[in-house]
This record gives sequence, structure tokens and C-alpha cells, in this order.
Amino acid sequence: MSSADTIDWFRNTAPYINTHRGTTVVVGLRAGAVSQDNFINVVHDLALMQSLGMRLVVIHEHAYLNSAPLPQEAMGPMLAEIASERSQIERMFSMGLPNSPLHNAKLRVISGNFVTARPAGVLKGVDHGALGVVRHVDVAGMSHALDGAAICLLSAVAHSPAGDVFAVNALELMQVVARSLAAEKLIVMSEHEGVMTEDGSLIRQLTVDAARNYMAHAADGMDDNIALACKACGDGVPRVHLVSYACDGGLIKELYTHDGAGTLISSDEYEQMVAAQGHDLAGILELVRPLQQEGVLVERTNEQVAADLQHFTVITKDSRVIACAALYPNTADAIGEIACVATHPDYRDSGHGERLIEKLVETARELHLKQVYVRTTQTGHWFRELGFQPVEQTALPSAEQAKSSRDRNSNTLIRAI
Repeated sequence: MSSADTIDWFRNTAPYINTHRGTTVVVGLRAGAVSQDNFINVVHDLALMQSLGMRLVVIHEHAYLNSAPLPQEAMGPMLAEIASERSQIERMFSMGLPNSPLHNAKLRVISGNFVTARPAGVLKGVDHGALGVVRHVDVAGMSHALDGAAICLLSAVAHSPAGDVFAVNALELMQVVARSLAAEKLIVMSEHEGVMTEDGSLIRQLTVDAARNYMAHAADGMDDNIALACKACGDGVPRVHLVSYACDGGLIKELYTHDGAGTLISSDEYEQMVAAQGHDLAGILELVRPLQQEGVLVERTNEQVAADLQHFTVITKDSRVIACAALYPNTADAIGEIACVATHPDYRDSGHGERLIEKLVETARELHLKQVYVRTTQTGHWFRELGFQPVEQTALPSAEQAKSSRDRNSNTLIRAI
């Protein structure tokens, strides 16, 4: 990446930094993360996220714990291993050598008895020993630590009011903590890059319903990640990110770039086609201004676009406008003008423009319009592929012909609906 590309990328992170600042994020480290060679980079990325204003809770899984009974005598060695891993994480967050990403970071990592549990008890006649079930999360205590700019570090163990210690399922702990803290995000870092298609391609985003369809065919461990994501979304966590702990910079790419590095699972569509709102105005202007300067779109002032905002439909991705188009209906003549069709350069040739046109045609149909038309200087062939036919401007109603004063010798194409 060149110096100019680096500067441009850094500038484009500003909307994400502003969005994530002050949010509570639970990061779950699946078994194997801490021993992975890339973990020091994960620590650096977590430190950067914290310095950018995110409230971080880190939960580490020492070893996968299923629902099988856990003998009491196994707890001693397990606690020693968990304590060793937790100490290693704290040590890595405490590093601050000159010329390192943690220099002057002065991170505070707080671990404590934030979680209480009860014994799993006797299930189907079998005593499950030291296996526990999460009972309560000390939200006030954790919030106090997070308000003080500390990172909360939790292990997959919990205590009971009677003073007993239990091992708990780390995935259950991630779910309950994210729900209890009303976290905006849950990030699950495992050996898997994300949810994959049958041909091995990474799926960037999924709804909960779509994610469930991949569980049966997912790799071992990935099915548990998907199930956790679906449960967390059902509990009200808006977004769950599945990212590989072996990917250098995976966290930064996932949170601060357009397309991320893993799979995002959310209750709603990640890309949404919606009627434009006031907060979309800046994004629309960002799309149309370069095309106006090139003569592709008719020149409209910012004030004109703002006044016409109710006519715009936008496609947003992670709350950012990536495509837009407007429909100006003329109900008296049963015709509508489609204008300001624009797509962000990063998302061209992805079908967004076609989707917007079909949406506006459907809207025109609902308004009982009989035709829609466009004026264009450079994209006539594209509109013809979408069913528009060239006509003389005189074929338009007089009210629409009068708009040509804003135009610059463009071609007119019309489509019956």
C-alpha cells in the first residue's frame, strides 16, 4: 500500500471510529487463540480499539468445554492452566516497549469475580460435578471498570455464593455477558475465517435466518460459532462478527473497513434499501457530486438535493450510503422521472444500480404511474438493458419537457410499467 493509499484509508476510517466510540464490545477468544503466533497482533489491535474509545470485555476459552460431567478432581489442574493463560494475556497487554504499538498505552486489565454460577447438578441421573451454569453477571461492577477505561478480562470460570468454583461453557459466558451488558457487538475469534460457501468463498454478511442454514454444513467448531451468533442476536445484540484469530489485522479490517475480514451476522440485512432520511444527505452528496462534475448527472445544488430528499431511495451498508436514485412522480400525467442514479466506486458492477431502478419502477407502479423516463448523457446503453427505449424529448408531457432547461443535451429514454 502506498503512502497516499494509507492516508486515504485512514481518512475513511473516521466514520467507523465515530460510530464505535463509546460502544460496549465483547470479544470472545476461542481455544487456541492465545497460543497462536498472531495473538500479539490481536492484542495490539484490541489496544488500538480501546484507545479509540471502545469499551472492551475480553473472554478467553482455555479449552472447549462441552456438557459432559467434569469431576471435581479435574478442577485443580484446569484452574492452574486457566490462570496461566489469563496471566499471559495480562502480561501481553502490559508490554510497552518503545517502538511497539503498546508504547505509552498504559492499559488497565481487570479480572475479578464478575460472574456467579450454579452447579449444573444431576442431569439424567448423572452428577456433573464441577460443571457450572452462568447464573448472574455483575453488570454494575463491570460497567464501573469499563467507565474507568479498563479492559475487563474474564475466564470461563465462575463462583457460587457458597464459595464453590465452577467451570462454565465459554460460549454461554460470551452470550450471557453480551446480553447483560447490552453490548453493541460480540466478536468471536476462532481458527475459522468466517462462514464459507460450498466452494470455499467467504460470506461477508448474513441475517440470522440465513446463518442458520449454514450450521448443518459448517466445519467443526464453526457450527458452534454460528449458533452463538444466532442466540446473541436473538438476545438483542445487534451484530456478531466471526473473525479468525490467525488473520493479521483481522479485527481492524472487520471493524474499520467497508467489507471486513470475516462474517457479520445480524438480525437485519447488512445492506438495506430504504427511503432516504436526513442523515443520508451527506452520503448522497458524496456519491452524486463527482458525477455532476463529470457531466454524467445534472447539476443540482446541495439545497436542491436536500429539498428533494423525500424522492430518494438509498442502499446503505453499515449505515453508509453506497448507492442512490430518485423518483420524481408526475401523477397528473402518470409519468415519473428517475434521476441521480449513482453508486460508490467500490460497489459498481455489483447490481446495486439495477436493484434501485427496479425498486423505483415498483414504487412508480404503486403510484399508478404508466411510464418512467430518464435523461442521460453517457449511460444510455445501460438503461436500454433495463427495458428503457430511446425517444424524442417531445414524446414527454409538456411539464416534463420544461425540465430540460436543467439538462445538457442529454438523451431521453422511457419505459412503460
